[in-house]
Amino acid sequence: MNIFRNFSIKVRLLATYFLVALFPVVIFVYVSYTGTVISQATAFFIGAIAVINAIITSFMVGASIVGPIDMVLHSLQNFQTKKSAATVSDTGQDEITEISFELNRVFGEWNQEIVTIGKKQFHQEKEQEKNQLQISQSEQQLASTRSLLKVAQTLNTTFDFQSNLKAILDEAVAAMNVQWASILLINREKHEMTVACVRGVEKSLLDDLAEEEYPSIRLKPHEGLAGQVIKDGLPLIANKGFKDPRFKQFSEFRSKDEKVASLLCAPIVSSDGIVLGVMNLINRIVPPVFRNEDLPYVKDLCMLATLVIERNRMYANLFVDEHTGLAAHNVWKGYFAEESARAVRYAQTLSLIVVDIDNFKKIVSDTNAEFATQLNGVCGKVIARTLRDTDTASSMQERFFVLLPNTDLAGGVYLTGRIKEALEKESLEFDNRRISITVSAGLASYPETVTDVRNLMKAAVQACSQAKDAGGNRAVIHRTDKSSQAV
Repeated sequence: MNIFRNFSIKVRLLATYFLVALFPVVIFVYVSYTGTVISQATAFFIGAIAVINAIITSFMVGASIVGPIDMVLHSLQNFQTKKSAATVSDTGQDEITEISFELNRVFGEWNQEIVTIGKKQFHQEKEQEKNQLQISQSEQQLASTRSLLKVAQTLNTTFDFQSNLKAILDEAVAAMNVQWASILLINREKHEMTVACVRGVEKSLLDDLAEEEYPSIRLKPHEGLAGQVIKDGLPLIANKGFKDPRFKQFSEFRSKDEKVASLLCAPIVSSDGIVLGVMNLINRIVPPVFRNEDLPYVKDLCMLATLVIERNRMYANLFVDEHTGLAAHNVWKGYFAEESARAVRYAQTLSLIVVDIDNFKKIVSDTNAEFATQLNGVCGKVIARTLRDTDTASSMQERFFVLLPNTDLAGGVYLTGRIKEALEKESLEFDNRRISITVSAGLASYPETVTDVRNLMKAAVQACSQAKDAGGNRAVIHRTDKSSQAV
């Protein structure tokens, strides 16, 4: 029936009308011209033929019209229900073909518009993802900056080395969401690395140890992850933990090493480019692995650790006696003046202990000056371990001064007993001989035993002298400006 599609619908309808009408006319003309007599049956047959011809012709012409229309309708229905603008395939040349052509043009523009909108939406989504990523990165940078400022603020409140390292690691544990963190420092003379601080779920591991009692790890050149970090001066990520082939297990921490599931090891580098140690962040919780995006924040934490280490060294060089580890005496006298003024202004108690090594001159004569220096150093470290964070101590030769702010007489007596007991537990060896230590101590307290804070130093020194004059190895309380009492 496609042959009919080569003609317009109007032509097809006229041709159908003409053919249907022409057949009976031709029969009538033929009968009239030949004079043939037609019976009723013949006339009926001819009429039936004419009707059948009309039906067949009308059906074929109608089918040539309805079929393409149905095809266009089907395409429109698909577009309405499925939003699918499929091209209508019509090879005819009639009016329906023109409709199909126009519909294909509209569908083509629709598809092109959809593609354009899709591309625009894709670019918008990509731009939105990019903006979200930038916002997320900005928020992370802001959080990191706040975290670092929080640590820096803490570092400005105290010069205590351990307190500063703990502040850095506590913030690292919280910000990086790790189980624990540690700082290990290099002793290049001994060729070993010493644990300086551990915080997190393992923070109680070293809290009760003095700094010189921290475990040390013997290092070989470039051994393990830490060795490689020290060698290259660059951070390393080991998300396989102790299973990483670069991971080195040490006997000192074997039970801890097997708990390491992921590790970030970063170098602590001095201002002149020397690696001072490493910072370890261990077992990331969420997300469960470390990423390269974590490195800038950890690098900044290491810079703060460098600041603490270098400041501690500078502080020690300027304000700490190199032999005893206590405050330099001139610096201590400044603390004493400040605390004395504060005690008067705010009506607070203030106690002072003066400790003297018994028979110090005899010990020096029996040994040598080097041993005397060693003895002073041991006593200084013992006293430093017994002090609270608010207490300050200094030394001059064999005499030690311990300042106890906001401490009454009872507190001073207690601390004097602790210092004396701790010192007398120490003994040193010289020339295969054990030399034990005994001390004399004097205690004065404002305003309980000294009514004028300006006489506090004099009263404590007098009490210490009385203890030595009484035979030593005892402590004396200066009870009033003119009397003292042994304890």
